[in-house]
Amino acid sequence: MKIALVCPSWTDDLGIFTKIAKRRNSQPPLGILYLAAVAEKLGHSVALIDADVEDHTLESLIAHLLDGGYDLLGITATSPIFHKAVALAQGLKGRGFKPPIVIGGEHINIFKSAAFFPCFDYAFYGESDLSFAEFLQTLEREPRQFSGIRGMIFRDNEQVVENPPTERIKNLDELCLPAMHLLRRDRYIMTFAKFKSRVYLPIMATRGCPFKCAFCSEPLTNPYVRFRSAKNIVDEIEKWVNELNITHFFFMDSNLTLNKNQVQKVCQEILDRKLKITFEGWTRANLVNREILTLLKSAGLIRMSYGIESGDPEVLKIIRKEVSHEDMLNAFAMTEELGIEPACSVMLGLPGDTRRSVERTIEFVRKIPQILYSNFSIANPYPGTQLYDWAREGKHGLRLEIRDFSDYRRYDHSPISVNDLSQKDLVRMQRVGLLRIHLTPKRIWAAIRMVGFAEMLAVGLRLLGTAVASVFSQKRITQPPTSKGPVFPGQ
Repeated sequence: MKIALVCPSWTDDLGIFTKIAKRRNSQPPLGILYLAAVAEKLGHSVALIDADVEDHTLESLIAHLLDGGYDLLGITATSPIFHKAVALAQGLKGRGFKPPIVIGGEHINIFKSAAFFPCFDYAFYGESDLSFAEFLQTLEREPRQFSGIRGMIFRDNEQVVENPPTERIKNLDELCLPAMHLLRRDRYIMTFAKFKSRVYLPIMATRGCPFKCAFCSEPLTNPYVRFRSAKNIVDEIEKWVNELNITHFFFMDSNLTLNKNQVQKVCQEILDRKLKITFEGWTRANLVNREILTLLKSAGLIRMSYGIESGDPEVLKIIRKEVSHEDMLNAFAMTEELGIEPACSVMLGLPGDTRRSVERTIEFVRKIPQILYSNFSIANPYPGTQLYDWAREGKHGLRLEIRDFSDYRRYDHSPISVNDLSQKDLVRMQRVGLLRIHLTPKRIWAAIRMVGFAEMLAVGLRLLGTAVASVFSQKRITQPPTSKGPVFPGQ
C-alpha cells in the first residue's frame, strides 16, 4: 500500500508569535515516525507530511492528498489542533477521497470513541506500535476482522466498536527505529543563545513519567516509566550520524536525568564510540548535580532546560511541581558554570495565581542571571490534566472561559481566567512579563540570535506597545466573550 501520514499545522494560530514558533519550535512528529517505520518494515511505501514545515494550508494539503494516489491516510492530532484533523478528513471525504482515514494522537488517547467522528474510518489510542502493524496486515485480508486488535476503534454495521486498550510496551529496544529518512530534515533547525544553529533530530530514551504535575496529561496517559538500553539509544544516534549526517539531537523525554544509571551508560557509550555530536534535553532541577552535568557535557550536552513554572512557592505546591526554588537556582548556576546553555519554561494563569503571584514569577525569572531567554506561556487546561478538571470545577480560582479546544493557545490568548486575573489581564501580563524578563542587553542579543532580528523587532514593538498602554491605562480590563466554533468531546 501507499500510505500518507500527516501532522496538521499547529503554529498558524499564534498571532504575533507564529513566525517565532515556526522558526524555533518545529519538531519532527516522532509518534508517526515510529508508525512509518512499522509500515515500511511490512513492505509499504510511506510519505510523511508535516504541514507546518511544508507550509501547507488546509486547501493545499487536501489537493496534495487527492493527487497522491494513496491507499491509506493516517492523521495525528493533539486537542488544540484536533479540529484541523476533522476539517482535513471532512474536506477529503467531501471531494470523493475513497481510501480509509485513520486518526490517532493525544486527543483520541483521552476521549477515544467519543471523538471518533463519522469523517474517520478507524482510530487508535494508546501505544499503537504493535496494533498498527496488526491493522495493516488485517486491512489487506478478507474478511477483515478488527475485533482482536487492541487499542483500535472502528465501525461494525455503523455501530462504533472500541476494543480494549493496548498493553504497555515493556521492552522498548524491540521497537523499530523511527523512519527519520522521511523527514525534510533541513527544515528542523534548533537555534541557541550561545551556539550556532543546527539541524537536529528528536530522540526518546524513555516512555512515561512518574511525576504528577497538575498541568500535564502524562499522569493519566503515560504514567508507567520504561527505559531503553544505553546501547539501543546510542545505536540510533550513530545510525543517524552515519546515514543522515545529523550531529545534534533533542532528547524529548520529560526528565532526561530521571535514571542516573541510564544517563551514565549512554554518555559512556557516546564517548567510547567517539561520536562527535551535541545534544540537549529537559529535566527537573532537583534531578541534576555537578557530577551528572559534567558527564553529560563531556558526551556532548550543550543545553539543558528546566521547568520553573512559577516563582510563587504556594502555586508550586498547588500544581504539585515538587521542585524548590533553591534547587532551581542551584541547577541554573551549575549549568552555566559548566558551559552548558540553561533554558527554562514558565507559565502564568496557573491554579492559585493572582496578580501578585504572577509578579513574583516575573521577578524570580528576571533575577536569575544565568537565564538568557525564557518562554512565558499562559497555562492551558488541556484535557487529561488535573488543571482541566480544576478549571471546569472552578477550583483554586480557575474559571474555564473557553470550552472549544480549537481556541486554546499559549500565547496572545487565554482560555481561562483565575482569581483577580481576567483573560485579557493574563494576555497583558504575558506581554509585559516577556518584555520585563528579556529587556537587558545580553537577553536582547540572545533573543536576536534565537529568533532573528526582524521577528524580534516586530514582537518587541508589540510588547512595548502593550507595556506603555498598561502604564497609562487606569481602566480595568474586562473579560471577552467565550469563543465561537465547534465544541469537541469532553467540553
